[in-house]
Amino acid sequence: MALSTIIFNIFFLSVAIEGRSLLLSHLNPSDVKHFESKLDSKIGYWSPSTSSIDWCERNYAVTYYIAEFWNCISSLLMCLLSIILIIRGLYNKIEHRFLLLSLSFGLVGFGSAYFHGTLTHFGQMADELPMVYSMIVWWFILFRMNKVKLASRISPTDILILCG
Repeated sequence: MALSTIIFNIFFLSVAIEGRSLLLSHLNPSDVKHFESKLDSKIGYWSPSTSSIDWCERNYAVTYYIAEFWNCISSLLMCLLSIILIIRGLYNKIEHRFLLLSLSFGLVGFGSAYFHGTLTHFGQMADELPMVYSMIVWWFILFRMNKVKLASRISPTDILILCG
């Protein structure tokens, strides 16, 4: 099999089920790690779960439309705090990099709320990727604040490890 075919199958092979994308690897429910799977038999609006993990709380215990209700609500509170930080930052005229950090905090909250609300693979990516991007913003701020101090302490090997 050609390398391009293998790469295509790894990244793009999916099937449509009820208008939602479901990876072939998630067709077997045993592939998904569930939180208390024996007790977690409720079906909700976003069922079946297409995320690779599901370990936070029982699914659809509070409402039919939100898979992990309390995680979703706490993540939405992160969005609210982000809005407050941005408004106060604009009012106090702080540097734009800190506003960017507040925005990235809100994106983490939004992605996490989407993931815990739906338990879809797309939601899992919306949860995990903003965390990575927020760390990039943190590193940017850290380098800008301590440009001279950090340059003498960080080796090229450290940067190579960070960049993967």
